[in-house]
Amino acid sequence: MDKKIMVLVTITFLFLTGCTGLVGGKEFFEKINSLESTLSYEDWKTAQSEVDALDHVYHEKVWKLQLLGDESEYEGMFQSLERLKAAIDQQDATQALVELATIRGILEGIYSL
Repeated sequence: MDKKIMVLVTITFLFLTGCTGLVGGKEFFEKINSLESTLSYEDWKTAQSEVDALDHVYHEKVWKLQLLGDESEYEGMFQSLERLKAAIDQQDATQALVELATIRGILEGIYSL
């Protein structure tokens, strides 16, 4: 009986500690952090290449977003990503940071448990 309780407590502990963070999305968040840093220096050439990389990751992983989130989330992310590209083309750091924050929020919603 004690052995069963110990196993149950161990499994419960492992389950609860495994649910403390975001599940996946590491590549997205790394790209977002990098782009955010680049925008603070207003390095537009690097920002353009980084937003292209973020767009590539989005198109590569959109099927996961479709499985984990609902249509409004991944479509909203696509729209924000397009607005982010436009803001970088226009060299508007404020709007680019707003869209980046929107994308981060959507991803946190999708990848949280």
